Formats: sequence, structure tokens, C-alpha cells
Amino acid sequence: MLEFFRSNIKNSIFFKIFLGIMALSFGIWGVGDFMGTSSLSPGVVMKAGDAEVRTDLFQRRFQRELDQFRQAMGGRAMDDAVMKKAVIANLMQTFTQATVIDAAARNMGLVISPEQMREDTVGNDAFKENGRFSQLQFQRVLSESGLNESTYLQLTASDLRNKLLLDPVAFNATAPQTLVGGLFVYRNETRTADTLLIPTDAIELQKTPSDDELKAVYDKNIAAYTAPEYRKLTVLVLSAADLVKPESVDEADVKKYYDDNTQRYRAPETRHLVQLVFDSKEKADAARAGAAAGDTLETIAAKAKAAAPIDLGELAATSPLSKQLAAAFTAQAKEITQPIQSPLGWHLVEVKSITPEAIKTYDMVKDEVRKTLALDKGNDAVYDASTHMEDALASGAVPDEVAKTVGARLIKIETMDQQGQDKDGKPLTDIVDPQNFAFTAFQTPAGRDSRLMDMPSRDGYYIVHVDAVIPPTPKPLLDVRPLVANLWQTQERQKVAQEQAEALAKDVDASVQLASLEKKAKGAIAAPLGPVTRFGDGLDPQHVIDAKRVSPQFLDKLFAAKVGDVVVAPVATGMIIARLNDVQVPKPAGALANSQQELTNILREQIATDLMSQVTKAYMQQIKLEVDQPTINSLTGAIQ
Repeated sequence: MLEFFRSNIKNSIFFKIFLGIMALSFGIWGVGDFMGTSSLSPGVVMKAGDAEVRTDLFQRRFQRELDQFRQAMGGRAMDDAVMKKAVIANLMQTFTQATVIDAAARNMGLVISPEQMREDTVGNDAFKENGRFSQLQFQRVLSESGLNESTYLQLTASDLRNKLLLDPVAFNATAPQTLVGGLFVYRNETRTADTLLIPTDAIELQKTPSDDELKAVYDKNIAAYTAPEYRKLTVLVLSAADLVKPESVDEADVKKYYDDNTQRYRAPETRHLVQLVFDSKEKADAARAGAAAGDTLETIAAKAKAAAPIDLGELAATSPLSKQLAAAFTAQAKEITQPIQSPLGWHLVEVKSITPEAIKTYDMVKDEVRKTLALDKGNDAVYDASTHMEDALASGAVPDEVAKTVGARLIKIETMDQQGQDKDGKPLTDIVDPQNFAFTAFQTPAGRDSRLMDMPSRDGYYIVHVDAVIPPTPKPLLDVRPLVANLWQTQERQKVAQEQAEALAKDVDASVQLASLEKKAKGAIAAPLGPVTRFGDGLDPQHVIDAKRVSPQFLDKLFAAKVGDVVVAPVATGMIIARLNDVQVPKPAGALANSQQELTNILREQIATDLMSQVTKAYMQQIKLEVDQPTINSLTGAIQ
């Protein structure tokens, strides 16, 4: 469950999810394994024996991975429901395995000692700064992840129990050498050939297309000339900022709020702290006892031959880290505390400096307070207004009238496609929710209203009314005639190039130099190709393959041929004639010295993953797994 800490969330997992883990999750585990009802305690979404997954943890992990999935897509359009299903599939597999194996380990009496948890925590790269464990970084990562130290240690113990049971399974996984050898040869075999490229752009056509020929091309490729489905929309937007303006807030209310919340406008005292950490009280006491007047922690560290001090920066007494080092907040500036114990060791803390408390006056913050009060009142008003808006629309009221009644902002969108673009292909600027708006609009039937949707800023709601659905419509041939003519010309040139290539190929044998055929086809250029793999790459990074001379169709033919065979195939810029000269069967030497071992490692990891999945399924036969699927659906907004 803590794998996202170990990798410090540095790798994008989402294309792996989309391409592989969805199939693995639904295929190996089976969707049915997660369906059904359960009698779990409130706040628990999954349980096996004494091991359980809390609702807040599942929700945080879901939101974190969904956000990363969206970032990994780099703005490429994808149905939000598809992304959610991919993330949920991955999480269900992750949590199922962790929970079942944790329960099995508990049943076996496997115990994780505090020393093991401390070693695991201190060695975690996510908690290190400059290569060393940092308690400040530890607290920062936990805070950003919504965890406290107690919850983290519980998860660490569960994670370590999982490793105790599953690591031996993974460690003993092996990749059969016959499989490794076969894949090694398949991936790294290369071929060389003489080639002649006949480019289509050098071919001059002797005729122009007739109307019937253009109509035939148009009909055969009608999808390319069809406008997508568009929707005409009316959007009602309720925003707290729109409903209550700051200038409407009474001055007396502003002053009262300030007087009642003066603590908010006090910048608390902060202290610049530096610490030394020891693994025992005896070492900390000895180091402190050896300090002379005027010594700093740097001096003490040098005398004790300890690691350099860790700078904790400016801390207030209320921060989580400060609470563990409370004695540092009763010390004087430049003073070094006596040893302080925490779950992570014994600490000597030096107070480098003290910044006293500061207070913001009423005049300094009254505008800020007025905005805060307006937003609070707006949030109350927007909830009531949203209820009235839903009721009014449900009763059949017209969106324009409803907007006037409840104070909603009205947005009219004449045409929008599923990518959030208008009929000219330009992105719409009135989309209030880039993640969900287009999907919501296209899931709502014509003449109907969507459900009440949250604004991304969480300060309001919106409802989409679908005024009309404009179905996909083929553009008239007259409007796209130049495009159709260009396609006809491309196809005709390719046809001529193919005829020329096939005619020339008939006369090619071992004695014919392909360069001698260049003059027989306008623009034709001969060149050697390879060594090239079946994937169109060269094994040597310094050897660049001419991309104009390869295509999937050509490579399939080349790797099915025998030495001396002549093949003809289309490529992106024309037709290629090739005579296979040589086949190089790879050996794990030279540039490929490490390739076979890397392949062995990849296969072993994949086999290990499969074995761990099978072990987990075996334990699932013995340990009852309960899942609160309705709650998970509610937490994730899963579409049923």
C-alpha cells in the first residue's frame, strides 16, 4: 500500500494501467470478485480478516492516481469515465492483494518489530534530503498525503508483512531460457537489403479526375468528410462569488468577525531549528555532555564523529514536527536542548534564532475579511439556490427563467463536439469544467438537464441543458471537393508507383544493381538499408534507419523473405523495392551484451507478478474478502 512512497511517485503508471493493468485486473481478479454487498463498519471499504482499508485512504489514493493519469495524458482527449475505470481497476487489484496477504500474514503470526519499521522508514528515499533521512521531509510528505504518523506506521507494518509473504515467491521466479532465447532472437534479429524507393510526389499524372471518380472516392471515405455530432447547450452556473459580492457585506459584520477571530491574524512565533539525531539516548547524552560553552551543533557533531546536523528551517510550535520537539520551544536563542526522544530516535536541537509573534491590524486585513465573509455567505446561498434550480428545472421551467430566479449565470453554446470544440475546431472558452463538461453534455439526452455538477473550484455548481443534438452529417461533396481531389491524386500516384515497382521487381535478380534502375522511374533513389530490426530500428544507436524506406507492411515482408528474395511494399512516401542480402542472428555479445540479461530480468519480473497474483487468489479461497462496492462507487464517482 505504500509503494507510492517508495517510488516517490516519480514514474507515470498510467499508460501501464490503460494498456495492461485494466486487462490484468478485470481478467485475473474478475469484476465479479468486487461486486455485492457487505456489512463493513463505517469508514471501511475493504476488509479481510483483521486487515482493512479505510475509506479516507482509498479516496486519497484514487484522487492522487486519477490526477496523475490526467497529467500523464498530456491534454489528450479521453473519456473521464474510462480514466476512472482504469484507476479503479488498478486500485482494486493493489488493495485486494495488500489486504488479503496482510490478513494471511497476521493469521500466520508474522510480527513486524519497531526496529524493522524504523529501518524501513529511514531508508525510504521519499523521506530523504541530500541523500539522508530528513524528519522535516518525513512530516511534509505525510502531511501532503493526508496521513498522520500512526496511520503511516500501520501501513508500513502491513506493507512489510506483505513483503515477508510475497518476496520469497517473487525471488524464486525464473524465466525459462528457451523463452528468453526465442524472444531475444525475435527482438534483435536484423536484416540488410538493397532498396529502391519510388516516391509518389515525383509522379506526374496524365489525367484529371472525373466527377464520377471523385464521387467514388468521396463515398468510400465518407467518414473523413463527416462533421462530428454537435450539441447546442444552455449552461446554468451558480457561483458563490456571483451570488454575494464583497461590497454587500456590512462593515459591522467585518469588524465583529475580526474581533472574534483575532488569532487568525497573528503570525505565531517561529524558531529556526537545527538537529542532530542519534539512535540511542546514551550516544545523545555523551554528545551533549561533551559540549563546551559556545559550541554549536556542528561543533558537537564533529566531536562525536556524528553525521552533519539537519537544518529544520523556521517552525512554529503548532507544526506536527514541533510537537515532537516541544523542549526546543522553551529554550533560549542559541541554546542547545538536552536529548529529546521521538519514534525516530534521540535528538539534540539548537535554536539558531527566534522570530517573535506578529499581529495584523484590522485596517490591514479588513478587505480580506470582507471577501471571506462574502464567500461564506455565498457558499450558503449557492447551496440553497442549487436546490431551487434543480426543483425548478425538474418542474419543467425554462432554463433562461430559472437563471433569473436563482441568480445563476447563463451561458449559451451554439455548437460543441465531444472534444469541447466549436464547428470551426476552436476550443470553447465558456467551458466551466474542462475535465467533465463535454462528457456530461454528451451523456445527457436532447431536451434534458444533466445532474447537478460540482464546479472544479468547489465554490459552486452547474447544470447543462441540451437544447439540441446535431447528428454527424456528411459535408457536401462540393464543400470538400479540393480535399477529395487531393486524396484521388494521392491514391492514383500510389497506384502508378506500385505498377512501376512491380514491373521493375520482375527483372531484379542477384546480378542486378538496384542503382541501375533509378533512371527507369522518375525520382527513384537506390540506397542500402540496415541492419534493421523487425521494428524498424537499428541495434546500434549511431546507425540511423531511413524512416522513408520502412513501413509495417514492408518489414513484415522483409522478415518473411529468404536471402535473395525481392519484395515490394508501400511506404509512407511511395513504394519500395528491396532485395534481402543478409540475415544476422543476434548473439548476447558486444552491443547486445546486456540485452539478454535485461530481457531475462523483465520476464522474471512479469512472471513474479503473475505468481504473486496466483498466491493471492489462493489465499482468497481461505480468507473472506469483503468490499463495500456502493461506497467505492460513491467515493470515485464510478459510472455503473
